[in-house]
Amino acid sequence: MFNKILILAVISFLQYVQVYSQTPSYYHYTSSDGLASSTVYEIIQDRDGFIWFATINGMSKFDGKHFTTFRTNDGLNSNSIISLVEGKNGELYIGNYEKGVNVLRNERIENYCSEIDGKSFATSFLLLVTSGKNEQNLYAYRSWGNINVMHEKIAGGRFDYSISLNPQHLIKLEKLPNREIIVLTTSGLFNFKNDDFTKLHINGLPDTTVYCLADGDDGSYFIGTTGMIYRVKNNNVVRRYKINLYADNNDVTAILRDKNNNLWFSIMNRGFFLIPDGSDKIVDIGSKMDLQNTLVNNYLEDSEGNIWVSTFGKGVYCLNNLYLKSYNEKDGLSNNNVYSIVKEKSGKLLIGTFNGVNILENGKFDQVKSNSGKSLTEYIYKIKNINNNFYVCGTFGVNEMINISYNGIKLNMFSSPSFCKTSNGLYLFGTGTNIIRVYKYLHNKKNQPYLFFIFGDSSRINRVNEIFEDTEKNVWIGTGFGLCKVSNLTGQSGQAGWKKSFFPSDPVLNSRINSISQDDKNNVWFAGEKGIASYNLENDSIKTYTNIKENDFSSSSSTSIVSDNKNRIWIGNMKGLYLFDGNSIKHLNRQTGLPSDEVFTLYFDNKKNFLYIGTSNGISFLDINLFDNHVPPSPDVKIISIKAGDSLYTNYNNLVFEPEQHHVYIDFRALSFSSPGSIKFKYCLNGEWEETDHDFLDFISLESGKNELQIMAKSQNSDWGKPYHLILEVRPRFKETIWYKLGIILIIVLASISLVTWRLRLSAKKIRKELELNARMNELKHQALSAMMNPHFIFNSLNSVQYLINCQRNEEANDYIAMMAKLIRKNLDTAGSGFILLSEEINRLKLYLDLEKLRFQEGFSYEIITGTAVETNSIMIPNMIIQPFVENTLWHGIIDSGHKGLLTVSFSFEDIDIDSIISRSLIIKVTDNGIGINEARKNRKEDHISKGIQIIEERLRLLSTKMQLPKPIIFDDLSSRDNNSHGTEVIISLPEPLYKIIIPKSDSDSPSSLTD
Repeated sequence: MFNKILILAVISFLQYVQVYSQTPSYYHYTSSDGLASSTVYEIIQDRDGFIWFATINGMSKFDGKHFTTFRTNDGLNSNSIISLVEGKNGELYIGNYEKGVNVLRNERIENYCSEIDGKSFATSFLLLVTSGKNEQNLYAYRSWGNINVMHEKIAGGRFDYSISLNPQHLIKLEKLPNREIIVLTTSGLFNFKNDDFTKLHINGLPDTTVYCLADGDDGSYFIGTTGMIYRVKNNNVVRRYKINLYADNNDVTAILRDKNNNLWFSIMNRGFFLIPDGSDKIVDIGSKMDLQNTLVNNYLEDSEGNIWVSTFGKGVYCLNNLYLKSYNEKDGLSNNNVYSIVKEKSGKLLIGTFNGVNILENGKFDQVKSNSGKSLTEYIYKIKNINNNFYVCGTFGVNEMINISYNGIKLNMFSSPSFCKTSNGLYLFGTGTNIIRVYKYLHNKKNQPYLFFIFGDSSRINRVNEIFEDTEKNVWIGTGFGLCKVSNLTGQSGQAGWKKSFFPSDPVLNSRINSISQDDKNNVWFAGEKGIASYNLENDSIKTYTNIKENDFSSSSSTSIVSDNKNRIWIGNMKGLYLFDGNSIKHLNRQTGLPSDEVFTLYFDNKKNFLYIGTSNGISFLDINLFDNHVPPSPDVKIISIKAGDSLYTNYNNLVFEPEQHHVYIDFRALSFSSPGSIKFKYCLNGEWEETDHDFLDFISLESGKNELQIMAKSQNSDWGKPYHLILEVRPRFKETIWYKLGIILIIVLASISLVTWRLRLSAKKIRKELELNARMNELKHQALSAMMNPHFIFNSLNSVQYLINCQRNEEANDYIAMMAKLIRKNLDTAGSGFILLSEEINRLKLYLDLEKLRFQEGFSYEIITGTAVETNSIMIPNMIIQPFVENTLWHGIIDSGHKGLLTVSFSFEDIDIDSIISRSLIIKVTDNGIGINEARKNRKEDHISKGIQIIEERLRLLSTKMQLPKPIIFDDLSSRDNNSHGTEVIISLPEPLYKIIIPKSDSDSPSSLTD
């Protein structure tokens, strides 16, 4: 018994060592991400590219970013959905575990079939087979059960029935590309045709339980059984894959052959595995995802080449970008931070990490140990392979070189950040202090190094990151301060003849340099913190790249650079990996399969055409052949819904919206399951393109009329897809119609005509009023002139002249007549003037008063007073407004008093408040010491003089009304101020509009000639 157990243990050990491990790039989706349930039975991709999941808690639709879930409240018969299949016209048939079949057609879920022959049926699988006669059969069945057939004619009508497979036990139905249906049973394969079963006799295939089947690429197919995968072609087993991984269970329950001819398979409750094309090696993929004890029940290869894996209880996995495979600490790597990679001649990889040196051989890691058997745990900077001798730069803490031979590999280890052996046999060791130690011999203890200072002639903090010799035997030194080129190392004068060159004007080469390499076109390439650059050895030209095709290299340090066999440049950067072919650039990062965005080192394997990538999360192998053959499809835009106003649209042809629906929201997707987070969009509305990262457009106020909208999408490293065209027509509001515009024009025309007519009428009315006012003013002027020519005054004056003549006082009579004539002439000369100079008005008053004094034989005296600010020769006042008040004062105030009177006329400026505005006004006061205005009114009769005052009052009132000024004349009886005073004071207030300030002119242009 013990011997049997020992044998089984040995067999199990031998089986396990044949299982290889690697970690592919993948996305993991569970119910926490929006999936209906983490228990997923089946995955399909519809003709529009969407992925559908049948789960234990509903059905989910996935666009790479969002899940849409359907359950019973959406029309399903139950939430337990176990199988899905797409029909000929894009309808989706949905298998419920115990409640029949639903169909999703035209955005609606309906019951398709829930009973056959009056009995409900249970479903585990659906299979749809169409015929050229516009008919189809939908098979719904369970393992070890009957086959329920729903035979439907597309033109209409359906016939449902059941078929029993007894005595055989059904496992599954599969359809081959030639439309042949194969029945998988517990006793082999059967052909299913016309509802009849025929045993298939396969040469080399025993009568065994067949669990699964997958199509091949040449008319063959693969079947999974207990402990074996068979490849069958033309009814012959052409290849066998022995699956003997576990002692208790090796049932192959699910299988997939992808387009790269890799074979994926599941073992019941043991995760899933991969057999790469052209290999017999079995790679345990499931254990890297913690699925080693999980049922993986279904696979799907989508249109992008991604592999989808559904599980029981752990959601779904999308294995993307399969040109990459990765290893990390879970696979045996000593540390995920990988800083250097080189290859040994037998194919082993030496990997320098944060925690020592690892050797990778046949998918297995081994950590290099010291001569004492202890694993090395030092930080490794660089590893250089020179003739299969390995020079390891690390932090070993000793100045001496450590020599180790491990599994036939010779390693020379030393504490230095960089190393180079030149073609003339010199050993160059970089330091952190601006120095290179130069040795002629490596293992001679008496050998003393030369100290070569890089920048200047002294040591300083400046680490040497890379030392590289090109094919022209120039040595390039990359440091923290920039690049140094050393030439003439073969000169006979030794180190003294070495020539140093620097590049202070180049932004990349004058900053930190991390990596140096040379391509096959004599270009030396440099990667640094400010970008990349190249130096052509043939013409000594330099090209610097800080930004390539909108990829900014100046803001994120480039750590490594290599060229491949097509002379393309691969750039390791802290934002990922870039491929530059001189014209275009591609970018790989976590979204496209790298385990980390931080790339530390690159190594190109020319023999395998592989690129080994050291990152902060392990090492990745990039198969360049697969990468070049993988052309990311340009994603097409899918419209999800369009909302206009409160209405939701699902048909996007001939969209016409009402005026109030001008707020349009468009929800769309572009399917990329390989790198869903990298999708970018651009749209063009009526001629102008704009880019956006959003998968929706929100037009708050779309213009009326037809709007042409185009939307395009691209994923990382793909071209822009075809534009999706939409015509969005918004019916115009009434105010945007031609009738509204014509109405507005008509209203404007009518309003303009009315306004013009009204203005013309108003203007005519104003003109009439002004004519009437002017006529009235002229009439008042003539009346004022008549008033000034008082008949009594003239009659009495003539009597006085007669009296003087009769008394033989001829000289006095002549003087009187001359004064009277002069006064009359002045009145006549100024009769047509609206305004006259104040000085002329004063002269006229004096003539008048002097005449009256002669006539009344000095019965009164007068005085005319002008204020200091009153310039009589530059102030003009309204004509004919003072003399009538003076005459009235004489006749009704002074002459009637019976005693000698005094008349005073004064002119001054005062500030008067007019409508809350302080106005500088000319104040004219006519004051007498006569009987006063109250007594005068008692004695006064209506005569010419009082009419003259009324004329002046009306004239000033008219002027005041025209100029919007208050009443300018005030009469005041002095007795009302003081009982001892008597007389009258007339105050005429002339605000600035009623007087004018002018510049005195010559006599030839006398202002007295001005008219109102």
